[in-house]
Amino acid sequence: MLRSEWSDLFSALSKKASQGDARGLRDSLWKNAEKIRSYLLSFQLENAPAGLIEQYVSDALPRFLRTLEFVPLRCPNRVLEVGANPYLFHILLRKIFSEAALEGCNYFNHNIFDPGGGQMTQSMESAAADERYHITTELFNLEVLDPYPYDADRFDLIFFCETLEHLIVNPLAVFGRLNRILAKGGFLVVTLPNAVRLSNLALMLEGRNFFDIYSTNGPHGRHNREYTIEELVHLVQNNGYQVVRAETWDRFDYDAVPMWSFDYAGPSQRIGYTRSTVLKALKLCGGNMMNRGDNLYLLATKP
Repeated sequence: MLRSEWSDLFSALSKKASQGDARGLRDSLWKNAEKIRSYLLSFQLENAPAGLIEQYVSDALPRFLRTLEFVPLRCPNRVLEVGANPYLFHILLRKIFSEAALEGCNYFNHNIFDPGGGQMTQSMESAAADERYHITTELFNLEVLDPYPYDADRFDLIFFCETLEHLIVNPLAVFGRLNRILAKGGFLVVTLPNAVRLSNLALMLEGRNFFDIYSTNGPHGRHNREYTIEELVHLVQNNGYQVVRAETWDRFDYDAVPMWSFDYAGPSQRIGYTRSTVLKALKLCGGNMMNRGDNLYLLATKP
């Protein structure tokens, strides 16, 4: 039964996208969030550690849905997703924008100065949905390789999501390099964690560390620097883009869902603040109340 429900759901979402019904698509995405969750959880990634998909979906689903709200609903011909692994958002893009030619790129080498090269194919499979994908991506280091292995003006839409914060060598050069491969009139969608989000402030108020811990996946496995919405807008504009939309949003309702610590001081602990109490403390000290959501979301165009 789930298979037919998923098929009907994505057919309806794809239709709304092709018709340019942004409001209808947004409302349907959030109304059917649990169905989308169950669909993504049904997949297994080739050679992935146990529990990876479940952990990733639980953390990322609200961000996926919000990111889809930022997609311009004219059907793009060619789309690039930077940092496509583990391919969950990649699959959603395939289901909703089925007429687009979707490509992806990755980089896994722990050597941060290696330019990379070549391709890799990984399989995603869902027995429940009766779907199998063999996804081939280019492998190169965004910070070192210049130019990227694509022709100029190749893509109509580029997703640069949850990647900038992982870069460590020459992160700001990426915007100009992506501009070269984006067609005139094309769009860039950027998302990343917000350095000044309320949950970080809550951790500071409790005397907890808000910096990311080190990763067994190497230097690119952790957040090396997060940014504010003002910084992101400035960086994008300085690299020849025009900002269409720039906002911050929480992934969860932190008046209903608790915030947790994640550091070296011991097991994760529940933070004794809610969204409302952190905002109250911020207001009392005369702080800036704007743009405090978990993640930054930006849509820009290349004029």
